[in-house]
This record gives sequence, structure tokens and C-alpha cells, in this order.
Amino acid sequence: MAQVINEMDVPSHSFVFHGTGERYFLICVVNVLLTIITLGIYLPWALMKCKRYLYANMEVNGQRFSYGITGGNVFVSCLVFVFFYFAILMTVSADMPLVGCILTLLLLVLLIFMAAKGLRYQALMTSLNGVRFSFNCSMKGFWWVTFFLPILMALGMGTVFFISTKMLHANSSSSVIISVVLMTIVGIVSIGIFNGALYSLVMSFLWSNTSFGIHRFKVKLDTTYCIKYAILAFLALLPFLAVAGYIIFDQILNEYDSSVYANDDIENLQQFMEMQRKMIIAQLIYYFGIAVSTSYLTVSLRNHFMSNLSLNDGRIRFRSTLTYHGMLYRMC
Repeated sequence: MAQVINEMDVPSHSFVFHGTGERYFLICVVNVLLTIITLGIYLPWALMKCKRYLYANMEVNGQRFSYGITGGNVFVSCLVFVFFYFAILMTVSADMPLVGCILTLLLLVLLIFMAAKGLRYQALMTSLNGVRFSFNCSMKGFWWVTFFLPILMALGMGTVFFISTKMLHANSSSSVIISVVLMTIVGIVSIGIFNGALYSLVMSFLWSNTSFGIHRFKVKLDTTYCIKYAILAFLALLPFLAVAGYIIFDQILNEYDSSVYANDDIENLQQFMEMQRKMIIAQLIYYFGIAVSTSYLTVSLRNHFMSNLSLNDGRIRFRSTLTYHGMLYRMC
């Protein structure tokens, strides 16, 4: 996984996880049962219990992390969200759209504010060897990175896509094919730019405002690199989509033919079973493609992020040894 490299003393220290899958699975089972019994009330405590187990079993250089947030802290935040949610539903059912819009805006502002304060609180309640983490940022910058910037990028992507559709013409079968290919390219590039640029900007902002004790983290990601691998990850998904789409399309044609020529119930049942089998195969191919694409994107961006993360003015650096096949194996 990740290793901390001290440039002054040369030695490296690996992050070591001492937990077991069996123990974590048992904790999750108990948490699910308690959440069901309490009709969801126990969910904040369940989430924090899982998180504390992961932190308490993570070690670096002989020291383990400590995570002090309790379920009660999260429960209060959940109550506030539930209150606003039901208030909005009541205003909508009472035919008061103006009040509903105002409450929705207030909820949005509250969620952004709670997200910023929540990151700060989580950092303060996380420590290593008695030294606490911290997260300090301006609300203006947090709003820009987490709300306004994604909206502007999405609007820009939609505008480019809309202009592209207006510029292309479908006067013949060949022009239709060319238009579809060009629109696919525009869509892939647009999604890659959106995902890659947003990842680079958000991660740089969050970690540049995070500190460990008196030392601040520094990270400078290459936006072009992130966009490149976001596009490649989407391209890796296309062959699986093509195969799954071909299977489904072929099955639809067969289903149409069978509806015209089928004569008895036995033949209909056989065709139905065959259709179900092909649909399952198409779904498995699609899900495997998602796993391949996601693992490729996750590993590429994670390794790039870790290699550019530093602490204490570059004296402590990080690197990740996560591999594509290792990530894919765990996802499948």
C-alpha cells in the first residue's frame, strides 16, 4: 500500500493493517442486525464502529491510528438533515412551493457547511502517536471547489455537447454513422475532462488545507495526467459495453422473430430461458467492464496522488504500490 519515505533519514515505513476480514465481517453483520432492529437509528453508531476498527488496526512505524468520533455526534447531524427533508416534503404536499424552495436552499447551504465542518472535526478526532490531524479552509474556497466549480464544468460540458449536435448533420446513413462516432468521441473527452480536472482540483484543495500537528501537507497534481487516465479508463469500458450491447441487441431481434414464429408453450419457455441466460451473461460482462475501468482509474489516480503528496516541506514523502490487477482482484 502506501509507504512514508523520509528523505533525511532514508528509511521507509509501510502502512500495515492488522485486522482480519472475518472480524470485520462479523462487526458488519452485527451492525446490520442492530440497524434493522432499531429501524435505522443505530446506523451512525454502526458506521463509526466500522471506521474505528479500520483505524485502530492501521499501523505505521509501530504506531496505530486513533479515531475518536462516536455515533452520537453523527446522529445529531442526521437528525438535522431528516428534519429539513420532512419539512420540504410537508411544504410540497401543502402546495407551498416558495417555502419548499427556500427550505431546499437552506438545506443545500447547511449540507455544504456541515461537510466542511465535518472534515475538520474528523481530522481533529484522528491522531497518530498522540499527534492530531487538522483541516482548515475558507468556506468561500470550499463552496467553489465542491459546488460552483462542478456545476460550471457540467454546464460547459453540456454546452459543448449541445453545440456539437447542432453542427453535425444526418442526411444519409454514412453521415449518421460519422455523427454517432464524433458524438461518442466528444462525450468521452468531455467526461474525461470533467472527472480528471475535478479530481485534480478537489484533491489538491482538500489536502493542501490538511495538516498533521504543526506540519501541513502539500500536493500538486498534474491535471493533464488525471484527464488522460480518466479518458483511458472510460475507453477501457467501451469494449465491454459493445459486447454486452451486441448480446442484448441480438437477443431483442431473436425475441421479435420468436414472437412471430413461435407455435407452442414449450418453445416459448425454451426461448425465455435462453433470453434470461444471455441477459445474465451481458450483465456479467458489463459489471466486469465496470470493475476493470474503475480499478484502472482508481489505481492510476491514487498512485499519482500519493507520489505527489508530501509533508513537512517535502521531508516526508509518500508512494503507493497498489497495482491494477490487485485492485481488480479485490473488486471482483
